[in-house]
Amino acid sequence: METPVSCNSSRRPEGVPPSQQVKPLMRTGKSGIFFFPVIAAFLFVSTDVVAQSDVRGSQLPSTSLPMHRAPHPPSPSKLPAPKLIGDPATRLLRSYSGTPVDVATYHYDLNRTGWNQTEADLTPATVASAKFGLLATLKVDGNVLAQPLLVSGFVMPDGATHDVLIVATGHDTVYAFDAQTYAILWQVSLGTPQSTADVGCYDVKPEYGISSTPVIVRTAANAAKIYLVAATEPSPSVFVSQLHALNLANGADAMPPVVISPSAQLSDGSTVTFDPQNQWSRAGLAYNKGSVYIGIGSHCDNNSGGITGWLLRYSAALKLQNSFHTVETSGGTELASIWMTGFAPAIDGNGNLFVVTGNGDFTFGKKDWGESVLKLGPALAGVTTSFTPVLYKHLNNYDEDFGSGGVMLLPAVTGQTAPPMAVAMGKSSILYLLNQNSLGGVRKNESGALQAQSGGGGGLWGGPAYYNGPAGPTVFTQTGGDVLRGWSVATGATPTLTNTVNGTSGAGYGGSLPIVSSNGAAAHTGVVWLIDRANEPFSIEAYDAVSLGAPIFSAQIGTWSNASNGNPFLTPMEANGRVYAPGYLVVQVYGLTP
Repeated sequence: METPVSCNSSRRPEGVPPSQQVKPLMRTGKSGIFFFPVIAAFLFVSTDVVAQSDVRGSQLPSTSLPMHRAPHPPSPSKLPAPKLIGDPATRLLRSYSGTPVDVATYHYDLNRTGWNQTEADLTPATVASAKFGLLATLKVDGNVLAQPLLVSGFVMPDGATHDVLIVATGHDTVYAFDAQTYAILWQVSLGTPQSTADVGCYDVKPEYGISSTPVIVRTAANAAKIYLVAATEPSPSVFVSQLHALNLANGADAMPPVVISPSAQLSDGSTVTFDPQNQWSRAGLAYNKGSVYIGIGSHCDNNSGGITGWLLRYSAALKLQNSFHTVETSGGTELASIWMTGFAPAIDGNGNLFVVTGNGDFTFGKKDWGESVLKLGPALAGVTTSFTPVLYKHLNNYDEDFGSGGVMLLPAVTGQTAPPMAVAMGKSSILYLLNQNSLGGVRKNESGALQAQSGGGGGLWGGPAYYNGPAGPTVFTQTGGDVLRGWSVATGATPTLTNTVNGTSGAGYGGSLPIVSSNGAAAHTGVVWLIDRANEPFSIEAYDAVSLGAPIFSAQIGTWSNASNGNPFLTPMEANGRVYAPGYLVVQVYGLTP
C-alpha cells in the first residue's frame, strides 16, 4: 500500500538485529557488479535484458493489494524525560558565531542532500558536551509532519529584524516563532482540518491538515512567501485541498488560495480527477525558477482503481501551468502515487525533476509508471528517462512501495569521471545507485542501475542524506530495525556505494530520515542528526559524521498521536546552532547554552 505516512504492511521480517551485518548475494551483469539481498536472490534471473513479453500484463486488480496492518508498537523508552538545561535567565542568550542562513526548502537544497554545510557552532565535541541540550519546547496545536523552515534576518513590518522559524501543523495552523527567543510573532489558521474518521484512513490521528513541507520564496530582506498545501473539511464530509501563498511578514494570504483539482484523460477516453478525500499532498513542495511543484499521494490506497499519482506545476501566482499523471490506462490498480514519505522532488541544474512512485500499474511501453524513479522536464511534458525494479510485480503484490523513499541527487565532486548520480531506496531495502542522465529502464539483474545492493534492515520510509567531509563523499541511510549506515561514494570509472561505517542504535519501523550539519568539509565538524522511533517517547540522536559508532547525544523528544502504529516518519532540521525536532503538539529545540 502507498499510504504516505505509514503504509505499514510488509510480509517479511521488519528488520534485522542491529548487530547483524548486510550479507548480500553478489551477481555480475554486463554493467558491473550488483548485489541483492539473500531473501530475494531466488527471484532474480541470469539474463540481462527484459523482453517485452516478460513485463506485459503487469497490471494488478485492486483486490490484489494486501490488507493494511499495523506494526508492533514501539517499546518504552529508557531515556529520561527531557529537561531544559542551563540558567533560565540566560538559556537562550547565546548568539550564533557563524553567518545565519535560510532553510527555505525540504532538506536544504534541490538535490535533497539533507546537508547544512554552514554550521559553525555544533560539532561532535560541542554536541557531546554538557553545554548542549534542550533549550525550549514550542507548544503547537497538532502533529508536525512538515519539516520546520527558517528565514534569517527578516525585516518585519514594524522594522524589527528577526530570524523566523516556520512550523506548520496537521491542525492547519502555521506558526512564526522568533528563532532566538521563541516568542510567537504570528499564527494563522487555514481552516478546519480533515477528520481522520471522515477520510477513512487511520495512519494519522486525529486529523489531516498540513502534511507536506512548505517551500519559502524570499525576494528581499522584508519580502517572502510561504507556499503550502492545506487539507480542509469546511463541512462534514466535504473535502478540499488548497494551495496557499502566505506573506511571511504576517501570515496573511498574499493572494487568494486555489483549490487543487487537476484532471486528465486516460487512454480509453475516460477522465481521472484528483480525489480530495482519498488523496493528499505528503511530498514536500519544491520551487524552481518561478514554478511551484506539488506531488500527490493516496490515503491508505483507498479508491485505488479510480485515482492516479500527480505531479503539479503552479506559477508563483498560483496558476496551474502543467500536470503530470502517473497512469494512463484505466481498469487496473492505477495509483502510482508520489509521496516519498515527505521527501520533496529533487531538481537538477537544468530544472529536471526526479520523483519515485509507489504501488501501482507499470505497463511496458505505456505511460503507466508505478514503482519507478522518474525524470521529467520542468514543464512536466513527459518522462524523459526512468528506472523500474525488475521485481515491480513483487513490490506491488507485497506492498513494498519503491515510492516509500525519496530520490537524492549526488553533487558532483572534483575529479569525478562517473556520470551524475542519484540514490533511491524503498520498502524492499535495495539501495540503488543510478545515472541521472539515463536512469536504466527495467532490466533483469537490475543491470540498468549503476549498482544495486542490500541496504540492510526491513525497509525504508524516508530517504538518504549526503556529506562530503574528510573521508570523501558519503551517503547515509537507516532502514527499519537497522543501524545508521555510511556508504562511501566512488566517483571514478566504476561508480559504487560501499558500506564503510555504521552506528550502533537500531531504528524503529521504517527507518529514519537523517540530516547532516558541518562547517563545509572541515575536519571534526560533521554531525548526523536523526529521529529514532524505536521507542516511545521517540528520541533525537546525533552521531559523528565520520566515524558514526554510538550516538554522541540522544534525548527524548515527545510522543505521537498514534504511536502504536509506529508511523510518524519525521525529519529534524538544524540551522544557526540549533536543532529542531518535531512531534505531536510540540517542537523541541536543542542547542548550546552560553
